[in-house]
Amino acid sequence: MTVLAALGLAAMMAVSRSRVARWPLGGVAAVLSAGVAVAVAASLAATPGSAGQTVGLFLALAASSLALQRPFRRIWWPGRLFLAGLAIASITYVAALVRFTFFGGLPPLGLGLSVFLLILELLAILLSIGFGYELADALAREAPDPIRPAGSDIYRPRVCLQVPAYNEPPELLREALEALARLDYPDYIVQVVVNNTTDPALWQPVEAACREFGPRFHFIHLPKWPGFKAGALNEATRRLPAGVEVVGIVDADYVVRRDFLAACLPYLADPMVAFVQTPQHYRDWRDSGYLRGLFHAYRYFFDVTMVARSRVNAIIFGGTMGLIRLSALRGIGGWAEWCITEDAEASLRLLARGWKSVYVNRPFGEGLMPLDFDGLRRQRFRWAFGGIQILRRHLQLMLGLRSSRLTLAQRYHYLMGALGWFGEPVSIALGFFLLLATPFLVLGHPLLIRQLAGVILVMPLFLLVAGLSRLGWGLKVATGARWRDVPSAMMVMLSLSWTVTRACLHGLARERGVFLRTPKARTPSRLGQALMSTSFESAIGLIFLIAAPLVLLLGPRPLGPVIALMLVWQAFAWGSAPAASLAAQGIRLTPSRVTFRRSPQNTGLRSWAWPVESRRLVLVPALALAAFLLVPALVTGGGDDRILTQLGLPAPQPITVLAHGGTPAPGRSPSAPAGASSKSGPTPSGGPSPAGRPTTSPSAAPSAKPTSTPGATPSASPQPTPQPTPSTVPTPPALPTPSSLPTTGPSPHPTPSPHTEL
Repeated sequence: MTVLAALGLAAMMAVSRSRVARWPLGGVAAVLSAGVAVAVAASLAATPGSAGQTVGLFLALAASSLALQRPFRRIWWPGRLFLAGLAIASITYVAALVRFTFFGGLPPLGLGLSVFLLILELLAILLSIGFGYELADALAREAPDPIRPAGSDIYRPRVCLQVPAYNEPPELLREALEALARLDYPDYIVQVVVNNTTDPALWQPVEAACREFGPRFHFIHLPKWPGFKAGALNEATRRLPAGVEVVGIVDADYVVRRDFLAACLPYLADPMVAFVQTPQHYRDWRDSGYLRGLFHAYRYFFDVTMVARSRVNAIIFGGTMGLIRLSALRGIGGWAEWCITEDAEASLRLLARGWKSVYVNRPFGEGLMPLDFDGLRRQRFRWAFGGIQILRRHLQLMLGLRSSRLTLAQRYHYLMGALGWFGEPVSIALGFFLLLATPFLVLGHPLLIRQLAGVILVMPLFLLVAGLSRLGWGLKVATGARWRDVPSAMMVMLSLSWTVTRACLHGLARERGVFLRTPKARTPSRLGQALMSTSFESAIGLIFLIAAPLVLLLGPRPLGPVIALMLVWQAFAWGSAPAASLAAQGIRLTPSRVTFRRSPQNTGLRSWAWPVESRRLVLVPALALAAFLLVPALVTGGGDDRILTQLGLPAPQPITVLAHGGTPAPGRSPSAPAGASSKSGPTPSGGPSPAGRPTTSPSAAPSAKPTSTPGATPSASPQPTPQPTPSTVPTPPALPTPSSLPTTGPSPHPTPSPHTEL
C-alpha cells in the first residue's frame, strides 16, 4: 500500500507545466495518487471489513475536490485531486491519533507522551501539506512572465547599484566591478561600501580600482560602523547624490550580466511596484558532484517557492540581484539593523503598506557558492536565524492581529515561510522520540509504539516516501536537475537539518544576531576532518545505526522491521552531514576558487553577530548513548515498578519462561540460578505477584521468621543449623513450587513476548 502511494505521488509530480499536463497519463497518475491516499486513510480509520467507511472516504475525496474547485481553480485538476487526497489521508491520520490519545485509557505519563507525539505529528502534517500545496501551485499551473506596464519602454530612472563588502579579497571585488562597468544602461552609478574592514591590504586596492573605473564608481570606507551590513547600506543610502530613484544590491562575488538593468527596470514604471527580484544564480559548479547538488538545492527556493509566492504578490526581497524603489525604502525607515536578514524583513514591511512586487524568474548574474561545508552551515544558520527574528517581531502582522494592507494570501506565505524553518526541528524531535521508544521495543516493552501499530505502519512511511518523491520530482522538474544530481541535492538539504534546528532554538531565545562557530579538526585525514567537524551529527547518526539492527533482530513482528527501516532513514539523514563535509573536501581548487576561499561569502564569518559557542559536542552524544543503553536497564531491571505502571507497561516477571510455554525447574525461579529463592510468595489467585511485593496465601500457616542464610528456602518453621544444601531442603505443602502454580487463569501482569503479534 505504501509503495503504491509513493509511486502514485511520484507520478503525480510529473504533471507539471503545459508539456506534461496535456499528457493523458498525467490524469491517470493523479487519480491513482489521490485514490491510494484515500485507501491509506481508509486502512487507518476503517475496521476490518468496513467497506462503508472506505466508500465514504472516496465520496469525501470527490466532495473535497469540488470544494477546492473555486479557490484553487487556477491549479490544474490533477493538482487539486492530489491536494484533496493528501488532505483526507492527513486528516484521517490525525483523527486516529486523537482517538488513541484522548480515548485510549492511557495512564498520566503515557497520556503526556502521546500528547507530545500528537503535537509533533500535527506540526509535521501541517508543514507537509503546506509544502505539497506550494509545489502543486508552482508546477501544476502556468507560470507566465510578469506583464510590463504601459510606458515602460521610455522609463529610464537614475539607478545606484550598491556593493557591500566585508573583508573581501580585492581580486574578487575587482571581477564584480568589471562586470558592473559593462552594464548596458545609460544612467547609473555604483557605490562600493567596504564596512568593518580595517586591513589596508583589503580595502585600499578596491579604492584604487574605483578610481580606475571612473567617476561612475563611488568608494565608501566605514572601518568601524554600527548596524553591520544593514547599517552600512543605510549610511550609503544617506550619501546618495540627488536624482537617484532606484537602488540595487549586488553581492561582492556576483558577475552581473549586461542586460540586468535594461530588462528589470521597466517593471518599476508601475508607481505601485516597490521592488523587483531576480533569482540568485551561481557559476563554476558543473565539474563537482557536490556543487551540482548544492546548486540545485539553492534553485529549489527560486524555482518553486518564489514562483508560488509571486502569483499572489508575496515574494521576498532577496537582497542581491534585486532592485528597490528608493522612496519606498525611505518610507519604511530603511533597512532594519536588528535583523540579520534585513532584505527579507524589509519586503514584509513594504507589502504591509500596500506596495507591489515583481519576480522575474530569469538569472541576470552569477555568484559563487560556499566551497566548504562549514561556510554553508554558517550561511544557512544565518538565514534560519533571521527568519525566526522576523517571525518573532512580526507574528501579529502575519496573523492579522495588527492593522496592515496584507492580503490573506500574503500573510499565509510569510507565515508558512517562517514556520517552514521549524520543519527540521520537528523531524529531529520525531526521530528522538523514535529513538526513545527503541530500547523498550528491544526489551519487549513497546511503550506507545505498540498501541499505535496500526497507524505507524502506514502513514509515517507514506509521508516519508511521499515527501522524498515530492522533493525529488520538484528538483527534477523545477530546477532541471539530472537524476544523478537529485540524491546529492537531497543530501545537502538533509545535512543542514541540525544547523537549522540550532538556529531556530537560538532565534527563539535571543533577539540579537549570532553566527555559528563550528568544531575544527586537527587531522590530515579528510574523513577525520569530516567526522570531527560534524561530531554531533556523526555521533547521533551512529546511535541510530546501532539501534536499527537491534530492533530488526529483537523487536516484535511486524513492527520491528518497520521501525528498523525508519531508524535507518534517521541514520542516513544524520549521516548526510559528514557525507556532505567529506564531499566538499573533494572540490578541485581552481585559481578563482582559491581566491574565493578567503571570502566571507565562502567562510560564512560575518561582522554582524556574536558567536555561538560550539565546543566539540562530544559530551552530548556520549550522554545520549549512555541514556540509550542504561535507561531501559534501570527501568526494567529491578527498578521501581511504579515507573512502568505510569508508562502503562507491565512489570517484569520472575517467571518469563511461562510466556513461551516452558516449565521452570522445581524449587526455583527460571530467572534465578540454582540455590536462589524467590523473594515473593504466590498471590491468592495462584498467579505470580508483582516483583518486590510479597503476598501471603490464605492457605499458608503463619510461619516463623526465616533465617537470613543465603540460598535457604522459606518454610513454616525455623531451619536447623548447619544449613542443608538446597537439594535436601523439603518444600512445605503450604508454599507450592512455581511448577505447581495454576497457569490457566489470567495473570495480573502478563509478561509480553518480544515476538507477540500486534
